[in-house]
Amino acid sequence: MNSFFKALKMIMYMVVTLAFVPAQASDLKIATAFYGKTVASVEVSGLKRIEKDAVLAKISLKPGQKISREAVRADISALFSMGYFDDIEFDAENAAAGHAKLMLILKERPVISKLEFEGNDRITTSDLQEVIKVKEWSILDLNKIKEDVQKIQKHYEEKGFYLAKVSFEVKKTKQADEVELVYKVNDYDKVRIKKITFLNNNKFSDEQLKATLMETREGGLLSFMTGAGNFKDSAFKTDLQRLTLWYLDHGYVKFRHENPVVTVSDDKKWLYITIYVEEGEQYSVGKYDFSGDLLFPKEELHEGLILRPGEIFSITKRNADIQKLTEKYEDLGYAFVNVVPKMLLNDEKRIVDTDYSFEKGNLVYFGEINITGNTKTHDKVIRRELRIHEGELYSGTKFRESRENVERLGYFAPGEVVFNKITPKGRSDILNVEITVKERSTGTITVGAGAGSVQGIFFMAQLSEINLLGRGQSLTFTTQIAASKESKTFNLGFTEPYTLDTRWTSGFDFFYVTQQIPNKYVTRKLGFDIRAGHPIIDYTNAYITYKNEGQRIDIAPRDAAKLDQVDLAADRGVLSSLIWQIVRDKRNNRFETTDGNYQSISLETAGIGPLSGDKHYYKTILNARYYKKVVGDLVFRTNWEYGQINPAAGFRSPPSERFFLGGPNDLKGFQLFSVGPYRLVPVEGSSTLFVKEPTGGLYKMIALFELEYPLIRDAGIKLVTFFDAGNTFAAFPHGSQFKIRHDWGFGIRWFSPIGPLRFEIGFPIDRAAGEDDSSFHFWIGPPF
Repeated sequence: MNSFFKALKMIMYMVVTLAFVPAQASDLKIATAFYGKTVASVEVSGLKRIEKDAVLAKISLKPGQKISREAVRADISALFSMGYFDDIEFDAENAAAGHAKLMLILKERPVISKLEFEGNDRITTSDLQEVIKVKEWSILDLNKIKEDVQKIQKHYEEKGFYLAKVSFEVKKTKQADEVELVYKVNDYDKVRIKKITFLNNNKFSDEQLKATLMETREGGLLSFMTGAGNFKDSAFKTDLQRLTLWYLDHGYVKFRHENPVVTVSDDKKWLYITIYVEEGEQYSVGKYDFSGDLLFPKEELHEGLILRPGEIFSITKRNADIQKLTEKYEDLGYAFVNVVPKMLLNDEKRIVDTDYSFEKGNLVYFGEINITGNTKTHDKVIRRELRIHEGELYSGTKFRESRENVERLGYFAPGEVVFNKITPKGRSDILNVEITVKERSTGTITVGAGAGSVQGIFFMAQLSEINLLGRGQSLTFTTQIAASKESKTFNLGFTEPYTLDTRWTSGFDFFYVTQQIPNKYVTRKLGFDIRAGHPIIDYTNAYITYKNEGQRIDIAPRDAAKLDQVDLAADRGVLSSLIWQIVRDKRNNRFETTDGNYQSISLETAGIGPLSGDKHYYKTILNARYYKKVVGDLVFRTNWEYGQINPAAGFRSPPSERFFLGGPNDLKGFQLFSVGPYRLVPVEGSSTLFVKEPTGGLYKMIALFELEYPLIRDAGIKLVTFFDAGNTFAAFPHGSQFKIRHDWGFGIRWFSPIGPLRFEIGFPIDRAAGEDDSSFHFWIGPPF
């Protein structure tokens, strides 16, 4: 037994000794007699490129300090951490009484005088150089080189070269302190996913499960553009989490999957993925209980839950319930409350009972609120959107709403508004908030072209800035010019969202419109509007706008006899109107909306009472929009709108104020303004040929539906498919008069630096005689 312990002690001694070989080998050059002496001076040798001052700043043994074994070892570690040296030695020699001269002998690592790539036939050298951190004339660091190998490997996988292999070689040169670095690539051919197969899935089909894998998809005809078929290991792991979430959201609480099997075809062109799943049984929600630090009656806690007893269990709803319960406590100031769900499975009844346990923690107050990353936007533009303030009792709801308000501005990149909570050292009752944002381009250039029976071929352009000079103001200039007709539009608008630092919104527009109606006349409008608004309740504002415009109609003498003089009279003269509007806006982002809703109601009164003017009518428009992420990044959006215009007693509605449908912003399967009431107008020079001339409707109804999905996420390219329904009517429709036109289609949207580019083609479902079987629209501007 004694021999066993002796052997064990010897082994432990050897392990410890070997662990400290570098440090001991260096400090053993210093004789024991020097320990305890004072450093008189420090001499450094062996340096070629590194500055002596940089070395001296790193060590603790400076003149006046006592030499010790611990200090030597610590300084050796500090110098090795710089990454510049291959070998470090300390030595010493006597100086004055009680003093020693400390000598530091260093051997620098070589520098990389040349960096090359070999075998990278599929990806350019310049592209790979953007990926790596190691550069020419940097100091050789094998750890950094190995990190770069992994980055290159990942880059190849993201490009579809799943089989690529990357290694490196360090070559000596004639110069002893220089080396050459070569990254060696064997990239093979690009491989794509041929087939994804699920095994043992009885509850959901393969196609349903494939739809949950948002980034890992089988290759197809459009793979070159969409990236479908590319295999990325990191994205695949995320997709497996989505697969698990899908099952957990459908009540399969015991779901699990085995490690997927990925095989490569013999010709090394295709990947086959097989995923074996164990679905288990479907569970419903049972009963709830609450325990721990209860600050509310159990009945009140139960009433606020989204997931109700008897429903199919959903992990997403369960997590939303945790968030609601957490916020309930946070709104009382308990920022560190911990809500722990204890799930109890009843396998016989297949139900999930849940006990929510509360640990409230201590009361917390908001400390400092700091903002970073806003290189353009002024601090106060962000701060005025905050519902939290320094010194206030913590509130989870106000904290969340503050973040949502800043995101909703649309000034910052999606997902790049981050609110971090930081606890100051030694203060458990204070939370500082650090807001980090990343600016996005808020100026847009909108360009478009179209054609219609009224305007003919036309071009339009819009310059807009929604964050003017970083002050949150918006300025817009719009122009539209017809190619062959005397038709043009100019509009200049300005909006100040916080007038004189109050919550009042104000703004104005100036506009000039010239429009040639073929074979009829030319209208000219010149006018302005001024507007103001103020919040009513959260997310809801009320606005009032005064509009004044004058309209002149120029008629060629030869056309006067065939025109509707009553319509002309209704459109001539001065329009003086008030527009009352209430808007509720809970969109998460005004520029690229993926969640939320929007509702508005507006009433315009023209020429009524003291407004005077020559045009007299009431106009009402109701609008409702809804946005929701369905699965992953697939976004559903819908837009419903109803409008009507009623002339005052004894007057006629102005044609220019009526409703026209068809085109890129409503019924996309039809040509611009081609849907709705019309009159037949003889073609000039013919008494037998007629064309349809839109007259506009007094009533409008539209319902638009879209599904939008990112094709190439990094490039901002999205696929959209849509279904539109609507029409305009000369009178309120009843019975057979209530005819709704329908269309469907698809398109590509590119959210480019100059604004959203839309390429969309629509197909009328109920095409009438003389209508085109499809309509293509190119537009630059956001969808609804």
